[in-house]
Amino acid sequence: MRYVATTLGSQFGYPDHNINPKDKDSDWCMKYARAAYYDYNFVYPKGIFSSNGGDYQKNRLYALGKQPITQYRKWLGIDSKTNNTWMSVDWSIRAIISGYRDKVISRLMKEDYEVIATPIDAEAKTEIDTFYNQLKAKLLVRQAMLKQNPQLASHPLITLQSGEPLDVEELEMRVAFGEQFNRSKDAELAVDLGFFENNYEMFRKMIFEDLFDFGVAGYEEWLGDDNKAKFKRLNPERVIISYCKDATFSDMVHAGYIEDVSLIELATLADDEGNSLFSGKELQEFAGSIAGKFGNPNALGLGNNGILRPIDKFKCKVLDIKFYTYNDNSYRSAPDENGNIDFRKMDYNRGKKSEKYTRKRIQYVYKCKWIIGTDKCYDYGMCYDQKRPSDISKKAITKLPFKFVATNFYEMQAQAFMDRLVPYADEYQLTMLKIQNFKNRAVPSGWWIDLDALENVALNKGGKNMQPKELLQMFFETGVLVGRSKDASGNPMGQNWKPVIPIENTAASELAMFYQDIVNIVSTIERMVGYNDITSGNPNPKTLVPGYEIANQDTSDALYPLAFAEEKLTECLAEDVLCRMKQGIKKGDVTGYAPYKGALGVNTLQFIKLDSSISTRDYGIQLQVKSTEQEKMWILQQVNQDIANQLLDTSDAILVIETHNAKQAMQILAYKVKKAKEQVQQNAMVQQQQAGQMNQQNQMAAAHSAQQLAQQEA
Repeated sequence: MRYVATTLGSQFGYPDHNINPKDKDSDWCMKYARAAYYDYNFVYPKGIFSSNGGDYQKNRLYALGKQPITQYRKWLGIDSKTNNTWMSVDWSIRAIISGYRDKVISRLMKEDYEVIATPIDAEAKTEIDTFYNQLKAKLLVRQAMLKQNPQLASHPLITLQSGEPLDVEELEMRVAFGEQFNRSKDAELAVDLGFFENNYEMFRKMIFEDLFDFGVAGYEEWLGDDNKAKFKRLNPERVIISYCKDATFSDMVHAGYIEDVSLIELATLADDEGNSLFSGKELQEFAGSIAGKFGNPNALGLGNNGILRPIDKFKCKVLDIKFYTYNDNSYRSAPDENGNIDFRKMDYNRGKKSEKYTRKRIQYVYKCKWIIGTDKCYDYGMCYDQKRPSDISKKAITKLPFKFVATNFYEMQAQAFMDRLVPYADEYQLTMLKIQNFKNRAVPSGWWIDLDALENVALNKGGKNMQPKELLQMFFETGVLVGRSKDASGNPMGQNWKPVIPIENTAASELAMFYQDIVNIVSTIERMVGYNDITSGNPNPKTLVPGYEIANQDTSDALYPLAFAEEKLTECLAEDVLCRMKQGIKKGDVTGYAPYKGALGVNTLQFIKLDSSISTRDYGIQLQVKSTEQEKMWILQQVNQDIANQLLDTSDAILVIETHNAKQAMQILAYKVKKAKEQVQQNAMVQQQQAGQMNQQNQMAAAHSAQQLAQQEA
């Protein structure tokens, strides 16, 4: 077992898929993995994933402000001869990009989503229509009975439950908003549980970092041993993939991830019977062939000392690849001895010519972990837990466990924000170095003194003429300088003649030019990432509200490629997590904890036990923007105010607070308050009518009493 580097002159072809599934063994899987690895490294165009040619490492270093300084010395023409003029310069990198990168990611992280699951199978439409019609009929009967006898409002058949609409108008309004009265809670809770247990917030942050730095991001998902969905972010530098045209890589045929695997881990691998896959001799020979490669030591360590084995510090590269293939299954359908139809699966070689046999081509995902550069692999064959829809007509289709998305994608090339910002980061650093060097070499302003003119001045001081040094001292102390307008021969001096002439330094004007260059560079960087004075936190106090709105919209537009890519990836992740949870439920109970979903301003955990019924249903996944903290606070304040004004009761407040989306909650709140005000007006009118009737009755009673009194007097 030795490592042999793959070269351009090698020839590796893909294996034939149209064979007996039993023949798709380790050699067949390894042949596919080797061909995919060779294609990506020597056939496909460079620029994305592991074929980036060092751009990813450069972009990440620039994004963190850790790029090397040697390049700037070269660009400034500094060598051993000229280095003495730059000795006092601070060569530290000014991390101008990292600050804006943090702002971009922080802004995008605040725009979070709620996952909404909607049943889309054959039963879903019937169930929703039935529920809607039943609720609508209940409301119509309630309205009719209340008109006849208001006391019937408390009848159990027409009493409204908590959260139900007050009338048909509210029902239609809430249905128009897309509200589901049977919201598929279990499916949504399954996604929430998967997100929480896999630390989705940190995963999401790393996805934004990859999109900003590399222009591409992705993940891998699987079903864990605890029957729960698992997923992890994949480093784009280690990914290989088939040639794709789509920015979401929906047309990929295979994808793999290159991992660093220690030889100690390889030594622990065993087959189904418990036998080691790799002997100690094979691993030691393999370690000798990769010495000095992949960051390994240049030579094997000392062995047989009971402490350290020769292979303990060695690692190799392993390609973990998943790929599509298809298998032709043969089925027999014929009457048995009792006349009943006997339908069963047959061997691959049966049923090619007989009418009683049928063949069905089914898509599968196979896997292989190939030790790169060797003829060895492990963990190969058909993947467990194939992802298939519940719809029987679509059972023959499956999906890969990898998902990727890219920004500004074309012909296996993706443009990241860092690709645009790197030149400006270099320009900023060079300008800062030039400013430092200029300051070090700058000479302060001075004076040009004409000694001949000062020597001709005879100014007595105690019976003795003053020397030029004394005249200059008097000038610098008092600002008074005595001189002569004629030379020693009595000839007048020129008009522009001065005994002391100031020498002005141009350092200020030249530094202003450099600083203006810095301002222009920073302004360009801000335009690249979409930030401006308002969104950067430096607004003009005179800016009006429309100016704020335009500035925020401009920043959102600039960051839209990142937000859109992450949204698509999250939508795919939610679908995959739900699919894995449905598979886990079929194997056993799935329980756990996740944050309480839906309530405004509530932060708590809830215990979740998934309902087994979701395993037989198909769901459509949508993302709904979460409410902002400002929207939540406004709604809560308004609810409290309306309760104080007796326009809402407790059940109405709970309905508003439990609503997922703030805009929908505002609409429901406005409708409830409107209905309450209408009820108050109706009650006031009824009271006025009752008061008028009482007054009329009182007047009639008074008139009747007066009439009786008159009769008595008569």
